[in-house]
Amino acid sequence: MTRLLGQQPRIEVDLDPSGVPRTRPRWDGWSEPVEVCNQWRIEEAWWRRPIRRDYFKVAGPRLLALVYRDGVDGTWHLERVFDRRRIIEE
Repeated sequence: MTRLLGQQPRIEVDLDPSGVPRTRPRWDGWSEPVEVCNQWRIEEAWWRRPIRRDYFKVAGPRLLALVYRDGVDGTWHLERVFDRRRIIEE
């Protein structure tokens, strides 16, 4: 089960020296250490407002989520939260 967040809230992310999220995305007063499971980049719509995003699927002790860095304005956002209990049970 997954929950796609409609407004994709801004989050704060601690990065390793190469710019990859490694510890403690912070959102709504909550944080935990994470590791990156997968990452990719999208770039599209250059003819209107461009979209450039670096996506990271991150996992922690209680969190499995999809976060991205907006390459246009440099902000970080939480896009999707996965139900970790359900994934572990399957």
